[in-house]
Amino acid sequence: MVSLIVATLNRVAELERLLTSLDGQSYKDFEVIIVDQNADDRLLPVLRKHAGLTIRHRRCEPGASRARNAGLRAANGDIIGFPDDDCWYPEQLLATVTDWFNSHPDLGGLFAVLRSADNQPVGPKWPDRPCLCTRKTLWDRGITPIGFLRCEVTEAIGFFNERIGLGAPSRYQSGEDIDYFLRTFDHGFKMWHEPGITVHHPSFHAPERLRDRTYCYALGGGYVMRAHGYSWRLLLKGLASSLGGAVVNLLRGNIFLARIYLVRGAGLLRGYVLGPRDLRKIEPAVH
Repeated sequence: MVSLIVATLNRVAELERLLTSLDGQSYKDFEVIIVDQNADDRLLPVLRKHAGLTIRHRRCEPGASRARNAGLRAANGDIIGFPDDDCWYPEQLLATVTDWFNSHPDLGGLFAVLRSADNQPVGPKWPDRPCLCTRKTLWDRGITPIGFLRCEVTEAIGFFNERIGLGAPSRYQSGEDIDYFLRTFDHGFKMWHEPGITVHHPSFHAPERLRDRTYCYALGGGYVMRAHGYSWRLLLKGLASSLGGAVVNLLRGNIFLARIYLVRGAGLLRGYVLGPRDLRKIEPAVH
């Protein structure tokens, strides 16, 4: 069985789209653990519309890591996935994923790729061909909506770090997924990138998203980069990319995007240089 852990907050139509795609899966042996962080009952009508699914409705306080941990405690599946509440699955996805795990008993995890509704790549630059995961490849590709792990892997590595990630009580509002998946290497597990498997997701480049989240996301990314011992060369590569993006967009007259690239670079640098080395010692953010 597959357990799908969905942390959700402030999204109704998007969650409806995900559940509709799950209703249409050709593979039926799965449960959906909805970890509801809303203070009201806005999701109940949506959940009632999908009575044919095995849905387990849990509630918790806001925080992506906190919600996924609540889902992990409730999960019964042999394979664990973490779909975003605004992603959706192609009809054959779960059948493909379970067949893949059955065919690769020596591997503990699988990473797909994100594509938009018109099948264009979304997010980071994805691998050109199937390959083993490494610390290098997981740096910007180890994100939750495309990751599937055997339950023995999640049991070994434990829970997400609730001090980091969106909604965490610190300034580091990203990186919890990369931190989580990188910890698999400490236990000797092997994982695989499979660019032929797609999870659908909206673009990450909506202006309001870039404006509101670029700095805090970059701050978390820079911090996790340092905490996991990545070389300063990776930081310099990220800074060069940010500076280059700022210059290109400035020359094009796009002041908004030029600023976004500079903000991204500033967040990466601050997170890498000034964050505590121990992920367990992060202090709550001051509001």
